[in-house]
Amino acid sequence: MPPETTTPPPRRLADVAHRTAQERVEEALRQAILGGDLEPGERLVLDELSAQLGVSRTPIREAMRALASEGLIDMDSFRSARVHTPSLDEAREIYDLRLVLDPIAVRRAVEWITPEELATAEAIHETMLATGDLGEWVDGNREFHRVLQQAARAERLISIIDGLRNSAAMQVALSLKAEGSQIAQANADHEKILRAFRERDADAAVQLTEDHLRNTLEVIERYEAARRDGG
Repeated sequence: MPPETTTPPPRRLADVAHRTAQERVEEALRQAILGGDLEPGERLVLDELSAQLGVSRTPIREAMRALASEGLIDMDSFRSARVHTPSLDEAREIYDLRLVLDPIAVRRAVEWITPEELATAEAIHETMLATGDLGEWVDGNREFHRVLQQAARAERLISIIDGLRNSAAMQVALSLKAEGSQIAQANADHEKILRAFRERDADAAVQLTEDHLRNTLEVIERYEAARRDGG
């Protein structure tokens, strides 16, 4: 049985008081990117971040490499770093893949999920309902789906889906920042997915997951269309 997962409290660049230096920086940068405090294309300067976070340059470099693997930061051969600027083609590719892979994981997970894993997902859902912080919500969204799907007991499959989900996180955040009313719809989707898991209804859980993914892509497409048109 995989270990229980808990949702960490929200953080921004000024709140990195515990955990290892790299973990603190990584979480702070992730939350700042997903919350819109650091914008797409923004240059990340080591000395500035070091002063702001109160840590040395080394854990910042390590955190940047970790976030680059998630698709949140772009690093070049000269070791300069910028917040990743996602594209619509990138989002469509990610969601085309997830519409194939997520249903496989969900169908297996419904069968194998434990009461403890389900309780963890429900706790994350409650935290997401209560928060008004976009960065925390988006980070919780990633964790919510990960906790449910890890019950599939398919390590390679879940690793691929996690990578795709991480790569889409910033675009989800940007689209929800522009269309905040969709957060309520996503929360309602999550409640229905949880109910299907509780009832061990694999067909319903798969259908709800597919609808949820398509709805998310539609929100991203609307955001990208508005951005292209200058809206």
